[in-house]
Amino acid sequence: MSLSRRSVLATTGAALVAPALPTPVFAQAPVPELQTMRSTAKSWLWAAEDYAQAAGFFDRARVKVVSNASNRGTNIAALAGSGVDIVLGDPGEAMRGKGSGMAIKTFIQTVNKYASNVVIKKSVLERLGVTEASAVERKIAALKGLRLGTTGPGAAPDALFRWLAVNGNINPNTDMRLVTIQGGGPGMLAGLQQDVIDGFCLSSPTSDLAVQTRDCAYLFNMALNPPPFFQNYLYICASTSEAALRNADKREALVRYCHGISMALKSINSETTKLKEWADKWFEGLPPEIAQVSFDINSKIFFADPVPQATLFANNVSFLNAVNQTMNADLIPASLTFEAQFDSAVCREGVARA
Repeated sequence: MSLSRRSVLATTGAALVAPALPTPVFAQAPVPELQTMRSTAKSWLWAAEDYAQAAGFFDRARVKVVSNASNRGTNIAALAGSGVDIVLGDPGEAMRGKGSGMAIKTFIQTVNKYASNVVIKKSVLERLGVTEASAVERKIAALKGLRLGTTGPGAAPDALFRWLAVNGNINPNTDMRLVTIQGGGPGMLAGLQQDVIDGFCLSSPTSDLAVQTRDCAYLFNMALNPPPFFQNYLYICASTSEAALRNADKREALVRYCHGISMALKSINSETTKLKEWADKWFEGLPPEIAQVSFDINSKIFFADPVPQATLFANNVSFLNAVNQTMNADLIPASLTFEAQFDSAVCREGVARA
């Protein structure tokens, strides 16, 4: 087919002009960012968030999550400011905050065991003739007179010791010494080495390190052998401010956070090899035998469904009331119902996207 001179010039001109034209750019909505707060930098208690980060689930959910550690036992007060969007912790901390008038809501659940373990020096347990296999009553009685490390009043380790004392007819204020230890896991291990404490309550891998390297033994391995009350227990959840939930953009970011956590929990409960590869890198530096023990204990402490369940709330109330009585604190008011404390709609929406 022949081309006319005019058509050749037109085609050539178009070719010369085309590169100079701007390439269409399609605007993409910015990825929202959330600041989260937890007590310590690394623990199996926060693994749902950290695993979601490393495995790319937050990227898939299109949300940026910046995790912060306070090295304090309680952090719920951070939601009263503007720098923190989400606080991770136990429901008792959130319920105390709500009960004191804080405008907060709990919106997601991740850990279904009270996975802060009680470890005691072997020499103490041998003197008392108590092991992890002993009856719960005998194990509680072994705490009497001991110096026990916690992360401070109102925090989960302190609360567990108080609950155990109540259920063993021990006065936690006079029959045992609850010692506040700063510095998280390293602080607890140093306290043992310096003979400041006889044992402590904290999550893995610190409790596993104490057993393997500080001549301690589990008194209560709360992941594998807890008192019956804690067999299925809401332990780690996430809370946010009511103002964030009313803000359309922030609420969307929270829904995306739940989407990412939902994908992470699904993987945690079904992809053991992938989880183990992540744990080996995340807890890098642990001796292989400790890493394996820690994984075996803690890989099964996570909910498959992150949507908060009303059926578990009664145990949280019962636990907190028992603890509050030992601290001369008010009981949980009847007005603090599941619906008052939790906003499950955000999580349900996130799960539906997974």
